[in-house]
Amino acid sequence: MRRDELRKSKTPGKHESGGTAKKTAPKKQKVREPPKKKEPKPKRQPFLKRLIFGEEKADLAELEIGATTILDILSPTSADTRGCDYIVVDGIFHVYLYVTGYGYSTTVGACWLAPLVEAGEGVNLIFTVKRQPREKILNKISKTTMMNRSRMREIGDTRQDFEELDSAIASGLYLKDAMNRQGEDFYYMHTLIEITAEDAETLEQRISAVEKLCLSVDMLTRRFDHKAEQGFLSALPILHLDPDFERKSRRNVLTSGVAAAFPFASYELSDRNGIFLGLNMYNRSPAFLDPYNDYKYTNGNIWLGGSSGAGKSFTLQCLGNRLRQQGKRVIYIIPKKGHEFRPLCEQLGGLYLRMSPSSKDCPNIMAIRRKSLDSYAGLKNLAARDDSVLAEKISHLIIWYSLQKRDLTDEDKNNLDSSLVECYRQYGITFDNASIVDAFGHFRTMPIIADWYELLKRNPETKHLAVVLARYVTGSASAMGQRNDLDLDNKYIVLDTSGLPDDMMLSGIFWATDVANDLIMDNSTGLSALIADELWSLVGANSNPLAAGFVQEMVKTIRGLGGIAVTSTQGMQDLFGLDSGKYGKGILDSSRIKLVMQMEEQEARLIQNVLNLSEDEVRQITRFRRGEGLLCIGYNHVPIAFYATQKEYTAITTSSTDLRMRRNPNE
Repeated sequence: MRRDELRKSKTPGKHESGGTAKKTAPKKQKVREPPKKKEPKPKRQPFLKRLIFGEEKADLAELEIGATTILDILSPTSADTRGCDYIVVDGIFHVYLYVTGYGYSTTVGACWLAPLVEAGEGVNLIFTVKRQPREKILNKISKTTMMNRSRMREIGDTRQDFEELDSAIASGLYLKDAMNRQGEDFYYMHTLIEITAEDAETLEQRISAVEKLCLSVDMLTRRFDHKAEQGFLSALPILHLDPDFERKSRRNVLTSGVAAAFPFASYELSDRNGIFLGLNMYNRSPAFLDPYNDYKYTNGNIWLGGSSGAGKSFTLQCLGNRLRQQGKRVIYIIPKKGHEFRPLCEQLGGLYLRMSPSSKDCPNIMAIRRKSLDSYAGLKNLAARDDSVLAEKISHLIIWYSLQKRDLTDEDKNNLDSSLVECYRQYGITFDNASIVDAFGHFRTMPIIADWYELLKRNPETKHLAVVLARYVTGSASAMGQRNDLDLDNKYIVLDTSGLPDDMMLSGIFWATDVANDLIMDNSTGLSALIADELWSLVGANSNPLAAGFVQEMVKTIRGLGGIAVTSTQGMQDLFGLDSGKYGKGILDSSRIKLVMQMEEQEARLIQNVLNLSEDEVRQITRFRRGEGLLCIGYNHVPIAFYATQKEYTAITTSSTDLRMRRNPNE
């Protein structure tokens, strides 16, 4: 019988066996209710809104229709994600690079991320550090190290992976030792680099520069190709990293490595009352220097070195001009190309003195310009000592004479000393300091070189010594030895010795230095600056110990009298040429602040140990362009690009192109 026929044969209420079954009450039929309408699921909020506000706050934000919310302020106006390797947000191109997990250097120094932080405009650095549980990591390191040791027993030392296993075992032991004995924690670090630009061409240039910079510091980077949007979200300050980026960029690091990654360690020079030097080449921050701040600097003396054409003279004039604008007194000593300093001097209302055989405005070298040697007494309200000013002046004149006649004997020096005492006595000046001034407190009339010459010539024993002075009395340089009335109270003075012949250059520079020293040591003038270009000529190979010692002592003592000495040098070998560099090194040691401009490698090596320069800094010095230099203050070394205002540039520039265009603007 078929199944459907069997089903039909069954009678309700009976079993198949034919028995009668109990009657049951009929079941109540359920009333079918109309189907309920499904409520629509709440709209999923955008990813950024959920992260910032949370689910509930995001719903509340939807009620504020028409109101400006925090999200409206933070969110960009427009974003174009169609590019495969960049995203355009509000018209700005964004590209993201990440440092691969294997792309870090094994050993890093302090501030090893600083080069990326200071990479310049359009480059931002985002790095995330996550601390891991100590027990979990130690257990994992132990197991991995044990497995590597087991594998190492099974392979020979000639296999390629032998060194890799050995390095992995050593790294594991190092991590365990640092965490167990040195108390360091274990972290995962992720580094993301954001590069922005206003156009695609500039963007590619910056990407190339950043990739080269990373390679120079042993860091390997990769681009976020086809994932620029994920890179943008990972760069937001919400501590949410894209999983793919988190996996590829993960690098294990200990506490010491995290601490060394602190990037904000660039030395920014921003003294409160300082003068503007230029821009820090690392982070483009302005550099302001106050050399008179003795709380910050042990002394404010400045040494400037560089090759010819590096911009030393230009920088010296900028320094002097800005110091003068602050009310300081500025005195220049210029042995070469002094005419370059004349335009700015006249523009500031300064006094330009050209010391040359034909000049009639040369200061009298025999004039006494100080009433007391104890300048410190005026600073501290003490009774001035009565040390003889005349005695010191005579010693300076003998040094000046010795620069022109090198083979002086002790007898010659005694004769010169006696003749000078007699020369000043004829004008009523003795070793008593009160005799220097008249009844009204004014300086007496001072002798000149011709008076000294006549005394030496009359005495048969000293007649041979008068020959040296004849040039300043009856010879071609007689104009330099004349008596003249110069007002040296001007606060901007340029002493130009570039007109002197080579055989008179050394003595002429000392002449100018002696005059400047008298003016600087006068404490009544306030803060002062002595700026000496090419001062190596007085402390270098062609000088003598007397002159070099005088200059060195002047540089050391000028700070205590409210002044600073700014010296520049072109020939480093000449600077260290006298007495094995004793005096040249003394000048450097007496100058806390040092500016090193472009040099040849051979000269840069000479000062590498003196200034504690690294190999990278030596290479940087040899590659500087004009107007760039390394500012060294102790162990702080900062590259500076010096800048001048248009007014300064117009007065200082010696460019033939600029001068020609100034004469013929239509060319």
